[in-house]
Amino acid sequence: MTAAHHYALRHAQASETALTNLFTGRPARGIVNRVMRELGAINPAAPAFPTAGGALMPLKAKDEAGFSNLWSGQALRLGKDMTTYELTRELAAQALARLK
Repeated sequence: MTAAHHYALRHAQASETALTNLFTGRPARGIVNRVMRELGAINPAAPAFPTAGGALMPLKAKDEAGFSNLWSGQALRLGKDMTTYELTRELAAQALARLK
């Protein structure tokens, strides 16, 4: 995850997410960014899957926050700020507690 994506996840509200087909060619939910605002989140001119991802690569390289996909569900504020190691340890502890 990029720094811009991490920042967006920590600061965006659920109302700032939308379904978009611009990054993959298929609908997926992400935090609204410059591309989604300027082209419309769902755009019939978006390249079909799987070619859509490559179409934005030159723009992504120039401006991470404005042109990269910022995937997120509607419940983004419920997420925890933790490393994958911490998450794995927490899940393992919860599983072991249920097994006892």
